[in-house]
Amino acid sequence: MGIHDQLAQSIREGTLKSDTDILVVAGRSWVDAFAAAVGGAFPAGVRTEALAPSEPIPDHVLAGATQLVVEVDPRDPQSMRRLSALREVHPDVPMIAAIGDASISLVRTLVRQGVSDVVSLPLDPEELMQVVLEASVRRDTRPPAAQALAPLVAVARSIGGCGATSIATHLAADLAANAPNGKGAIIVDLDLQFGNVGVYLGTSARGNMGDLMDAGNRLDDDLISSVMGDAGAGLSVLTAPDAILPLESVDTDQLLRVIQMLRQRFGYVVLDLPANWTNWTLSAALAANAIVLVCELSIASLRQARRRLELFHEVGIESSAVEIVVNRVENRLFKTIDLDDVARTLNHAVLGKIALEAPLVSTSQDQGMLASQVHRKSKFMADVRAISKSLREGALKRKD
Repeated sequence: MGIHDQLAQSIREGTLKSDTDILVVAGRSWVDAFAAAVGGAFPAGVRTEALAPSEPIPDHVLAGATQLVVEVDPRDPQSMRRLSALREVHPDVPMIAAIGDASISLVRTLVRQGVSDVVSLPLDPEELMQVVLEASVRRDTRPPAAQALAPLVAVARSIGGCGATSIATHLAADLAANAPNGKGAIIVDLDLQFGNVGVYLGTSARGNMGDLMDAGNRLDDDLISSVMGDAGAGLSVLTAPDAILPLESVDTDQLLRVIQMLRQRFGYVVLDLPANWTNWTLSAALAANAIVLVCELSIASLRQARRRLELFHEVGIESSAVEIVVNRVENRLFKTIDLDDVARTLNHAVLGKIALEAPLVSTSQDQGMLASQVHRKSKFMADVRAISKSLREGALKRKD
């Protein structure tokens, strides 16, 4: 049975819907070879577009497609980026990658990127038909989509005392002010031994993170509500335990359950990470959409920031997920180190800087207030808002 008959029969039997529109995008030579293989005429429900693997696919070409068969050149970064962009813009459309020579490792990489299946080039009509049918069945039988999770940002420090908690609290407040549907944001103090988030924000609550970590199967929304504090303006707080906890006592699975529930409840979730790196802090970082790594314009801070970037690479955290923020930048005419030096030293782009306004920030925190409550138009707050906006429009961009 040829591809024409297979398509017609699959539509009659309901395996494929009557509005099936299979779009094949490949280089001209592959399209011509496919046309020859199907006898010179494409069956109803199948159309082609001749484009190089790295060429953008126009929106009018993609319009109406119910399945995508796209040529991918794994040696061409632009081709891989095109695939990722298609997956992001069309998450519900089954996507099949057409590749000349697919190794097992490459197939795994493509599957992780959301590709439904892989076919070889030149396209074989029978193989393509089989893959299309299987992708259609998987799409129609998959379970309902899980509840959307809020963007998660983890704030890490290069060295102790670099101001990471100050940035985390003010960033969380700005995210709360910009959260959709009034869902606000929550900041979680994961510096379980020396955390000061609650002190800086002047909040008090009947419980803390320790209660959630010890809750086991009793963990639910009611318990979370009972232990979190309210910093006002849509910002909630989960403070560190009163007693110093051994870092090795943290149950990673329980921590990730807490984070998952918070992401279902709030518009944004901010984690203030401790200085020490353990299995559970790395697990929390891996779950984040963005990691804000805070450093200063000092040799010691930059050296430790570079070590942390190396650690992130070793555990599989994508470089694109890490955002460098340089804190306490002075506006001086002559500087020994500037932001360009930081980017070169770390071999990583810098997201932005935070102006040095130590009296304002420290005085505000001593009173349990945000700097914006003392002086709204400070350089510090302007820089925090700029960082927040960059994150919201980039790594933390919501899909709702």
